[in-house]
Amino acid sequence: MVDTAESGTRSRTRRAILEAAAAAFARQRNASLGEIAAEAQVARSTLHRYFPDRTALIHALAEDLLEQIERLIAEADLEQGPPREALQRMIAGWFDLGPRLFFLFNEPTFGTPEPSDWVKDFFARLDVVSKPIEALVARGHADGVFAQSLPPTWINRLLWWMVYIACEAVSDGELTRYAAPAVLLQTLETGILAPGHRDD
Repeated sequence: MVDTAESGTRSRTRRAILEAAAAAFARQRNASLGEIAAEAQVARSTLHRYFPDRTALIHALAEDLLEQIERLIAEADLEQGPPREALQRMIAGWFDLGPRLFFLFNEPTFGTPEPSDWVKDFFARLDVVSKPIEALVARGHADGVFAQSLPPTWINRLLWWMVYIACEAVSDGELTRYAAPAVLLQTLETGILAPGHRDD
């Protein structure tokens, strides 16, 4: 029983540190481990017991992000129902990842001209985890729900960036967490032109 309680405490502490790191890095890319420890409300020595250095923390955040993306895709059940409804479910789930998406797009390690083996492995695994999204886009494209004039690869790329921008707008206070999914979906579906103002 003691071992179980200790394991639960360690798991919660580790989770708190990862959540704090994601939030801190979203605000400041070069946040220090001391700042992250303060955000997690743990001693810096405690943080170092879980993650000896920044590299170890970055690796753990990357692993956690993959797990979170895989979870939200599974929960969205993208193979079920019309493509538009599946897209709505997926978009709603993405906003739970806000700070982690900032990490994915902004972490300098991911943008180096000559990425390390672990970065290559991360993106290879991200491609695998994201296959259901690609399948949804392909299905919507084939069914005529998504514009036939737009390549599926472009739609998939656009989805990632639009979700990131919407999460950023929530973080900046420009959109509420409640309103953001609908704003994002409307932008994807109709663009910025008002109804009835499209040129023939």
